[in-house]
Amino acid sequence: MPLPTTRPRVIILANRDKPAVVEALTDLRPWLDARCDVVAEPDIKSLSNDAADDLPDADLAIVLGGDGTLLAQARHLRDRDVPLLGVNFGKLGFLAEFSVDELQASWDTIVAGRFTTTPRLMIEISVADAALADSWPDPNDPEVAEHTRRRWVGMNDAVITAGEPFRMIDIDLAIDPHNGDTTPTVISSDGIIVSTPSGSTAYNAAAGGPIIAPDLDALVLTALSPHSLAFRPIVVGAGATIHLRLRQANPGTALVVDGQKSLTLAEGEQLIIRRYARDVRLIQNPRLSFWKVLARKLRWAARPRSG
Repeated sequence: MPLPTTRPRVIILANRDKPAVVEALTDLRPWLDARCDVVAEPDIKSLSNDAADDLPDADLAIVLGGDGTLLAQARHLRDRDVPLLGVNFGKLGFLAEFSVDELQASWDTIVAGRFTTTPRLMIEISVADAALADSWPDPNDPEVAEHTRRRWVGMNDAVITAGEPFRMIDIDLAIDPHNGDTTPTVISSDGIIVSTPSGSTAYNAAAGGPIIAPDLDALVLTALSPHSLAFRPIVVGAGATIHLRLRQANPGTALVVDGQKSLTLAEGEQLIIRRYARDVRLIQNPRLSFWKVLARKLRWAARPRSG
């Protein structure tokens, strides 16, 4: 459907730490002013979730940076029903699909509503202290909130990494244990990745996990260098609740969310991971499909080169 007006309300989220972004805005900002109403242009370095909630209503947000910038802004705007359009100034640009030229060439198409938004599911990660070590509580149980020391939301993945001194760690894994089966699977490995479809092309793919189409309601669990040939990556429904409890950890064992947020973990602590209540919508480049992006950026299914 078309946007509400031929002059849509736009939020600009620019990573001004990138000189190329600052340079591009010199020409792009006047070009946008002639075609839309820029209702906010906050400093993204100081933007918090609460501050994002106070931003004016908008029809879309243009994110200038790279995939990392888009991930951070998706977390900030997770509770706002504002589609995000990513303009890539980074290395890969898998989520930020547009160049400046492609944004300008596609503008009339976007305003007319002849574009696709892909809903990207988010995950909620709660870190519970060791007081819950002997139980697999329902995440809605008030006791969980009492013992949760950190709660984050991610768009790509949640990773437990072994950390220094880089000895193998043991993780108890239980999927929906509050529905009956409370016997955990013990994973001895360098860590584990819990990935959304958006994140399946990132660390998960590098670790040998499957690539999941972004419109699927699924989560991927991929162990990092597991000490067992029997443990292979698994895909579960997005409605599953995943519990990860540290049976044996290193002093440097940590949780990393979207490659940007990190927290040191201790033995006995438990991660409870489930789908976040709302999705984030990304505006898809009308000239590309997910599979074209996959082939262009990651050279998926490319023929071997000769010579």
